[in-house]
Amino acid sequence: MNDINLKELERRAYRSTFEDGIYDLYFGLFLLILAWIPVLESIGVSRFIGYPLLASPLFLIWAGKRYITIPRLGAVEFGEGRKKYKHIVRLVGIIALALMMGPIFIIAKGGFGGSDTIPWIMIALMGLPVFILAVIYANHPRIYIYAAAMLFCIVENEFLLGLSDSPFISLLSFGIVGIVIFIFGLALLIQFLKKYPKESAEATHVG
Repeated sequence: MNDINLKELERRAYRSTFEDGIYDLYFGLFLLILAWIPVLESIGVSRFIGYPLLASPLFLIWAGKRYITIPRLGAVEFGEGRKKYKHIVRLVGIIALALMMGPIFIIAKGGFGGSDTIPWIMIALMGLPVFILAVIYANHPRIYIYAAAMLFCIVENEFLLGLSDSPFISLLSFGIVGIVIFIFGLALLIQFLKKYPKESAEATHVG
């Protein structure tokens, strides 16, 4: 019974980490950057500058948790099971990133026969396990919805590109969903700041 209660407390503590809207802001910003990459490329900005920008929202998570969430809710420590799974996600991510260097090198050299479609498919397939593991680790209803929305955006984008090769297609496919998620995250963050004013919060550690 005690084990069950501890697991339930841990689950509630973990779910509270999504209350600040920072992960929502991350997903929204990620999709917005993805939406603008083809547009920037159409005006001469290399995709090798645009795609690394997709990693920049990770700084938002670190800074948001460090300077907004922790000062108000305190640092949250989770059980060994969740920690081990987190390490697995991180290890798989590092391996996938190392394997991606091959296709990225091929793209830099002009792709296969002048086409970089196959290398990008290889990169997507290598990143897919990391994405799936991260979503499972998150284990939150909104994250599952965002993952489904992202997959829908990719399918929609490919469909619309079959009708038109305009770089602005991505703004329609990824941009609209990105704006909606970002605004929702911003609303959650504002609500969180009102609910937990920093000056009245004390740093606590939840084990």
